[in-house]
Amino acid sequence: MSNLDICIAGELNFDLILYGLPQQMPTERELLANAFSMTLGSSSAIVAHNLAALGSRVGFITKVGDDALGKWRWTGCVPAESIFRACSFQGTGSGITVILPHERERHILTYLGTISELRSEDLDFEYLTSARHFHLSSLFLQRALAPRVLNFYNV
Repeated sequence: MSNLDICIAGELNFDLILYGLPQQMPTERELLANAFSMTLGSSSAIVAHNLAALGSRVGFITKVGDDALGKWRWTGCVPAESIFRACSFQGTGSGITVILPHERERHILTYLGTISELRSEDLDFEYLTSARHFHLSSLFLQRALAPRVLNFYNV
């Protein structure tokens, strides 16, 4: 019998959100935001966090940058109810998304960093299959993992 309800493989990053910027953003000019927020980003980490908050036993495998953001993200954003595992990666920095919301639209800027570095060799399949359900998130961002997954499904 599994001790996990769901196990997720995917990305883990921060979203940096700057509010109050103009819709048209001229270059070579400093623009001032009127508010700032930093929050847990990435669809896979948000799903893991929310499922854990609802009482599910969640496992999570991700790749974390070997930098200050990776270390802080790992200790500051992981819900206690979850069983997270990270694969540290030397050389590539943490992925980050900067969001610039406007009235009805937003600019979304992402540096992939470790988001795209998760490989099938990084996945602990015994751990993943110990859950009743497996979820792979954001395959289009998982550039190192996608070819192996797509080959498995003959897509």
